[in-house]
Order: sequence, then structure tokens, then C-alpha cells
Amino acid sequence: MRIFLAEDNLGDVFLIEEALRRQSLVCQIDHYATAEEAIQAAELCGEAGTPVPDLMMLDYNLPRGNGSDILAAAGRNPKLAAVPKVIVTSFLQADELAEALELGASCLITKPVDFESFMRDVGAKIAELLQAGGRSAQA
Repeated sequence: MRIFLAEDNLGDVFLIEEALRRQSLVCQIDHYATAEEAIQAAELCGEAGTPVPDLMMLDYNLPRGNGSDILAAAGRNPKLAAVPKVIVTSFLQADELAEALELGASCLITKPVDFESFMRDVGAKIAELLQAGGRSAQA
């Protein structure tokens, strides 16, 4: 299983990795720290041996852009059409959420503030999204 992760906070990257471990999910994470890096990667997915992820997880507020910019780039790549795309953020305005959903996000995951809730809630949602894609990510 492969996850495309656009997240600028290394602490949140660690939390996502730990949430995956606690759900017994074995995943390769392709991490991008800026919207610019993630946009370039989304444009190249499926080209010249570049793998297509099973799930795209996008923080909304990133340096040099935002989650909607990445969703727009992903929408231009037909190889990403069937890949679930999720916004994972601490806070999102209603108009930003509406735009993200219009651009192809399947859902919003709000980052819980406490560690155990993050582990339980985010991990369970990632497992659900990966399994809904028809593939088993369980170890």
C-alpha cells in the first residue's frame, strides 16, 4: 500500500506513521513538505515508473500553496482519478472545504488535539479509506 502525504509538520507525519502502525497497516509513505513538491509529484504519478498511490492525504495549509492546489493538479492526472483524496487538517473554513470537495476530496479528517484520539480516529479512518479502495492494507 502506498500513501501520498502532503504535510509540512514533521510531528504530524510521525503521528500518521504511528497511527498506521497501531492499525497494523503496512504502507509506503511518499512525503511532500510543500504544496509545490506535492503538485509536481501529483503531475508525475503513473509516468516513467512513478507509482500511483492507494490514498492521497493532504494537509490543507502548506507552504507555497494549499490542498486545493494539489487536488486540482491530481484532477488533471487521469491516473489519479480513482485514488481517494482526503484533506487532513486542524481547521478549514467552510468555503475551503466546499472547494476541496468540488476538486475531488472524498472527505475531511480533522486532526484531533490529543495523542490517543489522533491514534484511534485518524488511524481508523485511514484503514477504512484504504479498505474501501478494494485493497487490504492489514499486516
